[in-house]
Amino acid sequence: MNSELNDQPVDIVADDREHASEVIASLVGIPGVFVRSDRLASGDYLADRRILFERKTLLDLARSIVDGRLFKQMVRLVKSKYKAVLILEGTGKDAECLGMRREALQGALITISLILGIPVLRSMAPEETARLIVYPAIIS
Repeated sequence: MNSELNDQPVDIVADDREHASEVIASLVGIPGVFVRSDRLASGDYLADRRILFERKTLLDLARSIVDGRLFKQMVRLVKSKYKAVLILEGTGKDAECLGMRREALQGALITISLILGIPVLRSMAPEETARLIVYPAIIS
């Protein structure tokens, strides 16, 4: 990370259910980023008390669609007092074994981004997810 961008400390609250996530280890390794664990009412990470991130792997996205969790989670994000963002983590290779039609995934992402107005950011790995959580807090 460019140290010029990180002159101000960034406070991240990680939901306590994310304790085993590699994202937390990556966040802790970024200079100027302070991470604490707490229970969040919605989302997985709260950056600088302004931006609420929900992180989903491609597999979790597919499971969330099937079990009906996805849109309930997204509506809770929209109703929160914070700016909501979905980070979708994984690669095309990860998507090959989902057992879900591409159109179903695209339909869900269209609903999330265009209908609910939640930006969707793509990440290839937990390290990149950590940077995507920190960058908006630095530049906004």
